[in-house]
Amino acid sequence: MSFEFEKELRVTETNIPGLLVFDLPVHGDNRGWFKENWQRAKMTALGLPDFGPVQNNISFNATKGVTRGIHAEPWDKYISIAAGSIFGAWVDLRPGESFGQVFTTRLDPSRAIYVPRGVGNSFQALEDGTVYTYLVNAHWSLEQKRTYTFVNLADPELDIRWPIPLEESERSEADLHHPMLRDAKPMAPKRTLVTGCNGQLGRAIRQYAEAHGLEGFEYTDIDEFDFSDPNAYDKYDWSLYGTIINAAEYSTELCDDTDNADKAWRVNAQGPALLARVAAEHHIVLVHVSSDAAYGMNKESKTIAPVSLYGQTKAAGDIAVANAPEHYVLRFDAETLQDSEQCAKEVFRLLDEHTAYGIRDFS
Repeated sequence: MSFEFEKELRVTETNIPGLLVFDLPVHGDNRGWFKENWQRAKMTALGLPDFGPVQNNISFNATKGVTRGIHAEPWDKYISIAAGSIFGAWVDLRPGESFGQVFTTRLDPSRAIYVPRGVGNSFQALEDGTVYTYLVNAHWSLEQKRTYTFVNLADPELDIRWPIPLEESERSEADLHHPMLRDAKPMAPKRTLVTGCNGQLGRAIRQYAEAHGLEGFEYTDIDEFDFSDPNAYDKYDWSLYGTIINAAEYSTELCDDTDNADKAWRVNAQGPALLARVAAEHHIVLVHVSSDAAYGMNKESKTIAPVSLYGQTKAAGDIAVANAPEHYVLRFDAETLQDSEQCAKEVFRLLDEHTAYGIRDFS
């Protein structure tokens, strides 16, 4: 094995959006070598998304010429080499302008690559005993596996120049039969969960999504998913979700009855707090619809100082939502909140502007 020692840690962007190549410092002497394979603080400072890995996988490739792929999986991954070297090929299988873009390079222990969700991954071992390791930010499950998408290693449209001809390589039976790019299914976006779907705003969001043919939306209400109950969250595999739209609300009129105070706090405060927790844990974008009643008499200064029970519970929910790293709070005045169709349009305008891959904007 031969590779360059003592490189400077640096990142290089590629023609595929979000696909990043890292040069890694490897320190060697007569005993062998050592490297910091993944270093969160240094790498995020260079532009690596703080993707929150939860699982480490290792692929051992016994002989030169073993070739695997092309698989697009529903998680982000950080790939590095522990022994040997590979020729890697990546194909963008996300819907959009970059669909079908190809990037190739060689990796050894001094180079690594970050692959965003939906980018197809493949590699060819260039040495016997190549060890390929990768971090992912979702646990493998059968439900996740059903969302994989594939493209054929030998597709002439991709024009991948494999160092070892594919007819001389070692491939699995499954990899021989993946579709060509023209027939490949783009990676579906992560799911969107809409809470409060039986309220005025929830119904308007559903109507908008269905009218515009938007896929991947799921709808629930407190009778089905009591989002104020911590134990209710176990029914979902949250790694499948990319966005939560919280349209649930205990309204002003109901809050005027003090007998309903406990319900108001559950729906307007406790529920959003628990949604914020799960959003933070699973890197989910949380869009929370609120009211300017949270400001009380301080609407111009934008200082949270509610005076009514309704405003107090909404303010508590807003503050809790701020704990989700990727969040938006949409506060409407009382008149606009009555126009649920307009509020729904504002929700989708926000999604159109900000929920692309790698979102890091805050409200």
